[in-house]
Amino acid sequence: MQGKKDSSFLNYLWIFLIILAIILLISLINKKEISGNAVQESGKLKILEDCGNETILYNFGELCWQKYQMPESADNWTDAYDYCKNLVLANHTNWRLPTLKESWDIRKEIETGNFLLNETHFWTATSHEFKTSHKYIDFRINYKDYAPDFRSGYGVKCVRENIEIFD
Repeated sequence: MQGKKDSSFLNYLWIFLIILAIILLISLINKKEISGNAVQESGKLKILEDCGNETILYNFGELCWQKYQMPESADNWTDAYDYCKNLVLANHTNWRLPTLKESWDIRKEIETGNFLLNETHFWTATSHEFKTSHKYIDFRINYKDYAPDFRSGYGVKCVRENIEIFD
């Protein structure tokens, strides 16, 4: 009698697992399709395959990073912010300071030598809750902390989304 109960339970378990696999497969098909450096969702977004000269693709091509940093270190956080906001590079003007997460995620890229850095400390757009300081990242020792916005001598690398939106 025990064998029949175990067999019935296993049959139900297999059916449940098959149904779950089908649901997951349908869910994946309806979401993003990734192919190389191109991502398309519902025909509305397209990720370009090249960011342009003096840039580097990252995160499946969703982000373009400035290959070289700001020629001189920033005088303060506002200087860093304004530099990215006004940057025209590779025929694009939508450059910005990266978030802390974006900067933290590229640490391994920096370790491989794909990025050219003069400084080790770089400003990010991530602010303190009181808005008087912003996060910086030290790529040399993989460290992050807040610095007052008037701090000088930090590097700047700008980033932009590499997405075209189609109507």
